Amino acid sequence: MAASLFSLRPARKEDLPYLSGYAAAEGMDALPGAEGVTVAVNDDDVPVGFLRVVREEGWPAHVSPVVTCAPWRGFGVGRALVEEALARTGELRLVARGSSVPFYRALGFGELPWDAIAPTVAADCDGCDLRGECGPVPLGKVHDGTDGPGPAVG
Repeated sequence: MAASLFSLRPARKEDLPYLSGYAAAEGMDALPGAEGVTVAVNDDDVPVGFLRVVREEGWPAHVSPVVTCAPWRGFGVGRALVEEALARTGELRLVARGSSVPFYRALGFGELPWDAIAPTVAADCDGCDLRGECGPVPLGKVHDGTDGPGPAVG
């Protein structure tokens, strides 16, 4: 049922005001652009969530960040975005806010050491004034080629 409420597509430049607004509501910086971003859109093609995949040479794909607009939480938007990105990239790593860890664990992600996170992604936490409050946890998962959860990394 949830999948009929929204669809996924690559982000466009005109989506950025929505996406940056959603990021700001979560205390995150505005997105630098639409590259690597997948959006979940409602029937009116308005973004209701997004996921940005960051690629750094020599590292697996990283999520930075995934955000679902508050009224759309609980409808499978985040799950759909993560599962699509994992199927597309084969492996995902990320740094989850402590409050989001149960969501990622339910998707089969496992804890990683900090040195398994790309330096540009880890740097977002290094100088953050909210690190203590946020409780960031590095996580990862490898796609196993099935529709199931796949193995955790680590």
